[in-house]
Amino acid sequence: LADPAKACFPMREFDGWRAQADKTIFIRVSQTRYYRLDLGASCPLLMEKGVHLITQTTGSQIMCNAANWDVRVSRDVPGSLPSHCIVKTMTPLSQAEADAIPKEFKPQ
Repeated sequence: LADPAKACFPMREFDGWRAQADKTIFIRVSQTRYYRLDLGASCPLLMEKGVHLITQTTGSQIMCNAANWDVRVSRDVPGSLPSHCIVKTMTPLSQAEADAIPKEFKPQ
């Protein structure tokens, strides 16, 4: 995206995610925008069924890059300890790139 401001979004607009691999998460924002989060290390819990993301922000509620993310993955089981996943890069996807995400990995 040519306009860096379009790469940012308020955290309240984050509305879905799916993991493609243990180091790649696709997220949906405002129903129509998609981003790819690449992780700095493997986060195998992402690939399990019945898990959810715990997202916190570091500082601002405006998400512009990997440094803004604090992501943990947790099983939907009482007493489950969340696994911390470090976001290395946050990439806004073009419409063509979003359309190319395989259906099983595209946030709904």
